[in-house]
Amino acid sequence: MKRIALLLGLLVVLSLPIVAQRTDILEKDRFTRIDSLLNDVLFGDDDLYAIFKGKKHFQFIYAGTNYNSRTYFAGREIEDKQYNLSGQLYYMHSLGFFTGVSGSWYSQLDPAYRTTVISAGFGKGLKKLNFLRYRASVDYFLFHIDDFDPLYNSSLNAGITLKSKSLGTRLDGSLLMGQEFGQQVSWDVYAYLNLIKFGRFDYLRLEPEVSLFWGSEAAEFLLNEAYFDETTQTEISSYYKDVFGLLNIQLQLPLSLSWKSFDLEVSYNYNLPQTIGDGESYAESSYFRISLGYIFNL
Repeated sequence: MKRIALLLGLLVVLSLPIVAQRTDILEKDRFTRIDSLLNDVLFGDDDLYAIFKGKKHFQFIYAGTNYNSRTYFAGREIEDKQYNLSGQLYYMHSLGFFTGVSGSWYSQLDPAYRTTVISAGFGKGLKKLNFLRYRASVDYFLFHIDDFDPLYNSSLNAGITLKSKSLGTRLDGSLLMGQEFGQQVSWDVYAYLNLIKFGRFDYLRLEPEVSLFWGSEAAEFLLNEAYFDETTQTEISSYYKDVFGLLNIQLQLPLSLSWKSFDLEVSYNYNLPQTIGDGESYAESSYFRISLGYIFNL
């Protein structure tokens, strides 16, 4: 059974060209994926009903936290060797509704705690096509930074999942809104490999996953012929342009322990960042993640 703590596993931190400008979407991709996985787990996994003793309708609170040894946006590192901690608190109902609040702390940013995300959404599976699930949600960002005017303050998110007992794939998209509009798309393919079963619903297993992330980036392009700018007294050989494209491919190998209402996950993640344009290529990178979650039955 895939419990809700696994939703913490897809931490990818978003950013704009400089840290101060990045703040308004610093959390965005991770919380978009949290929305998706909350619905994917709760409304897609029949084993979860066993926790609630077969009740037709049930509700619960999920609390979770996770640690990431490095901080990235689409494979691009944010500060040198910066680690981060995050926490989530969600209320969920089996009818398909959920709401919650999330936030993160960063080791090298000032202030370290800078954004709170409030989320609400709905997700459900189709009765006649039980391998197909859909979801939609809205996020609102609260910023804890003096004299900061964010480009984005909210987002609309939607996605679908196709899933069997051991394999699955999901597609998610987000529309960022505020002073400007932005868009993000992610596509994930994953599998479940049970290592040890402690009972019907408790296990230790591997959950390998491949994730592709598309977004916008200010990419550098070389000019066919350089020219001299008399105003700045510099030679201009390139220009920058916002381009939407594939930014990162991430390989994930999580080891997940599920026991009663607890979940513990340790994951190794490897980034293959994709360079758009003619700029310097980004180096491949890796980091570790530890996640812990608990379900409170209401």
